[in-house]
Amino acid sequence: MKNYFKINYIESILLIIGFIALNFFNLILRKLLIYINLPENMIFSISYTLPFIFLFFFISRQAQKKSLTIDLSMSLSPWYIYFIIFCMMFCMIIINEYISSLVPKEGPILGNMYKEIEEFLISEIQNPIPFFSTTVLLAPICEEVLFRGIILNGMLKNKIHPIKAILFSSFLFGLTHLNPWQFVGGIIIGSFIGFIYFITSSIIDCILLHIFNNAFAVFTMFLFMKNKDFFAPKKISLDINFVLILIISFIIVMSGSIFLLKKKKESIKN
Repeated sequence: MKNYFKINYIESILLIIGFIALNFFNLILRKLLIYINLPENMIFSISYTLPFIFLFFFISRQAQKKSLTIDLSMSLSPWYIYFIIFCMMFCMIIINEYISSLVPKEGPILGNMYKEIEEFLISEIQNPIPFFSTTVLLAPICEEVLFRGIILNGMLKNKIHPIKAILFSSFLFGLTHLNPWQFVGGIIIGSFIGFIYFITSSIIDCILLHIFNNAFAVFTMFLFMKNKDFFAPKKISLDINFVLILIISFIIVMSGSIFLLKKKKESIKN
């Protein structure tokens, strides 16, 4: 009988503290890479990936010492499940876009923070290939393996209630983005992807949804970046049309969730 990797609340917090610490050391590494004249189109990808590599190596070593198996299911779901979850994901993006827009982008603290993020994005998109490959491919793989494949999966294996495990792992997911807009988005989108992981137990499904979310954001950015007001602080106005879109999105997400929960119950019975 296999002994699976399990994790509790405190261990999850310590893991993320370690990850955030690695990212702060990463700032030093980034300056070192610039100093040795490494091409700019490589620096973003390398500096993003290294903290994950160190963390995955540490977790893997600890699991080996204790003879534990990290259960990362790579199974694919039926085609109609993908149709449902991608429709739901699109609706979640709309809902998240509105809720995240409510976080202030002005003021002495948040205003400066938002401006720094804006300057960083404008700088990085000058090298579109590494920016796209890191944001749309590397980030979904690394983040889903860590937050859904290791933390959420480990908490579920530890018999922590699914709702608590999903919300807590999503809270940690949002926290690691280190800004209030992605913190909110991390909790919302992370909770949805966590729910899908609970339903399908497939890390592949989570990665595909995360790729879809990030690709949508990046393509939107490239599409509208010529507009000087794209990064300008703004809230989404609640006119009647957008209210209807939000209501329809909410109904689709709820209906899809009920259907998926029924399918999971049926699979458990069978």
